[in-house]
Amino acid sequence: MSSPKIHVISLLRSQDRRDNVSRHMAERQLDFTFFDAVDGRIGKPALANDYDYKKRLWLTSGKMPSSGEVGCYASHYSLWLKCIALGHPIVVCEDDIELNQNASVIVEKALEKAGKYGFVRLEAFEHKGEHTKIEQEGEFTLSLMEDNYGGLRAYAISPNAAQCLIKHRWCLPVDCFVGATYIHGQYSYQLSPCLVVKHGKHDSTIQIADGNKTAFYRKPTRELYSAYKKFMLRRMYEKKRKELDV
Repeated sequence: MSSPKIHVISLLRSQDRRDNVSRHMAERQLDFTFFDAVDGRIGKPALANDYDYKKRLWLTSGKMPSSGEVGCYASHYSLWLKCIALGHPIVVCEDDIELNQNASVIVEKALEKAGKYGFVRLEAFEHKGEHTKIEQEGEFTLSLMEDNYGGLRAYAISPNAAQCLIKHRWCLPVDCFVGATYIHGQYSYQLSPCLVVKHGKHDSTIQIADGNKTAFYRKPTRELYSAYKKFMLRRMYEKKRKELDV
């Protein structure tokens, strides 16, 4: 018997969330499985032993990662490893989402496109970053994203894309890392209509902000790195557009 291709990240203690997402999945006739989220607040996960703290402090965030952020990264990272082990694309979701009425059709299309393109975002854009339409199939539109910052609530990923993401040391929140194409080389795409039509009814139970402030003396190096990041993202985006001839 084949395993479900939809994996929902959820803390074991978040029963209300589990009940809610289970109801949504059942209503859309979707087969899924829960992935027990890594709770960084009860101890540092072994997967975080290779964190690049120097880069984190002086080039990216400017402050140490919170325990919740580390647990969130470890949860997604674990599912990337699982995707590689399974040898086929999977869909990864958070547990606080409302699904499109045509979710089953969208999931099948997302898995198909992930097999071709690697990483396909299944939620709406949250910012005004540039994106370019590259495919139109009936009601479905696939767009190339200049970056993919702003959450990982739902996405489809292939084993090849997962291999790209696991090769690099941690130095960013997991959603920012996925958007950092210049680091790992995996481009992000977005499928519309989206699988997720609503999110944010509750605060995250996995990733909780710690409220710490960034030290002022790290500002110059962070600003230089930010400029480098923007330049590299733009450069890679334009390169990919030319490759796709769009």
